[in-house]
Amino acid sequence: MVEVLESCFVVPSDETPKGRLWLSNLGQVARGTFSGTLNFYKKTEATSFFSIEVLKASLAKALVLFYPLAGRCIVGSDGRVELDCNAKGCFFVRAQLERTFDSINFQPSQELEELFIPSAQMAGSPFLLLRIQVTYLKCGGVVLGFAVNHIITDAQSNFHFIQTWASITRGDLSSIVPPSFDQTPLRARSPPIVKFDHSPYKDNAASARSTPTDSTTTKLRLSKEQVSSLKIRCNRGKVTKISSFCSVASLVWKCYCYAQNLAPDTTAHLIFLVNIRSRLQPQLPKTHFGNAIVEAPVQSKVSKITSSPLQAVAESVQTAVDSVNDEYVRSVIDYLEIIGNESVYRNEAPESELRVNSISGMPLYDADFGWGSPQLVSRWKVNGNRLVYISNEPGENGGIELVVTIDSATMHRFLKMFHEELNAGNENSSSGMKTSRKTRIGQSKI
Repeated sequence: MVEVLESCFVVPSDETPKGRLWLSNLGQVARGTFSGTLNFYKKTEATSFFSIEVLKASLAKALVLFYPLAGRCIVGSDGRVELDCNAKGCFFVRAQLERTFDSINFQPSQELEELFIPSAQMAGSPFLLLRIQVTYLKCGGVVLGFAVNHIITDAQSNFHFIQTWASITRGDLSSIVPPSFDQTPLRARSPPIVKFDHSPYKDNAASARSTPTDSTTTKLRLSKEQVSSLKIRCNRGKVTKISSFCSVASLVWKCYCYAQNLAPDTTAHLIFLVNIRSRLQPQLPKTHFGNAIVEAPVQSKVSKITSSPLQAVAESVQTAVDSVNDEYVRSVIDYLEIIGNESVYRNEAPESELRVNSISGMPLYDADFGWGSPQLVSRWKVNGNRLVYISNEPGENGGIELVVTIDSATMHRFLKMFHEELNAGNENSSSGMKTSRKTRIGQSKI
């Protein structure tokens, strides 16, 4: 069991703006959902290695810039969640664990959450936005765990905060770029105008209350050569360029439809998340801090997915990704305005649906607090079933990692089909597919 040595609230070191911060519909749909990462740092010879006092002091400075994270969620009279920017602070825990890095399975699980993420109950408040735990291991290494409320952050926002905190800690103030909290560009139109089918959002509201089925999580690694081969295979003879994400997502979707044994005439859905900062007109700043992602679907009959060449499946996914433009995003925001503010982030997707989220490319491994970059970055939690997370591996080897969570009974068939389909276009590769404990989580290129 982890031993808690200290717990406290870290507040901003200077005066910060007070008052309520309005949150867009894209934030409202994520209420109550927390995400984040675990960063493992190998022990160095530095005398101040992960000094708690140093970390708390730099965190207090970071919270001046990211002051909403030191506030609390409140529900307004209209039922919408807002942020009360009251500088009450984030919850911070110092702990130790008599285990070594090699004895810990860093595959997302309830155990990881219990070991390295302080609970809201421990903090005494369910309305916190940020919980952090620094855990010292028996081997001398450190696990830095983050849990951030999805209502105010997405992956890009999370990484911006972590990088800023790390920069302040190591004294590199020149690289700091302040965040923008202006949510007004994401307001719904009056009257709302819905031009597309956004039913997956509405369906989520019901499924989010369902009981998840038995599921299992597996990590898979694709080498740089395998990703390149897969992308070439999907682009052969095509005018429209198929991205790495669409190539990999199509491979996963096709194999899932095989493995799930869905009826041929079933309509299968692939749902992916899109970072909209560069897709709005005018664009949001890259430093926009908030939940700036939308769901976008692609659908097809199972018989077509399983019988078509992988290239054709990838082309349909690429078309769906490319269609997420300003008008589509505005339509999503307006649709959410119409259906209300209930949480629509699902815990359990139907068998015919697979959700894929890519966060590859984000500079999460730049989180150097002055004692070196993390040796491993891992999710600590999977928010539901029938989900796939795509991320980069650490280092510059160009490989990617998949965290796949699907029904336990389906996983064996999925792995078999994945291996066969991957090697169908990669017969000359000797690297093969293998499971891996190394992870790199990064920026969405969708």
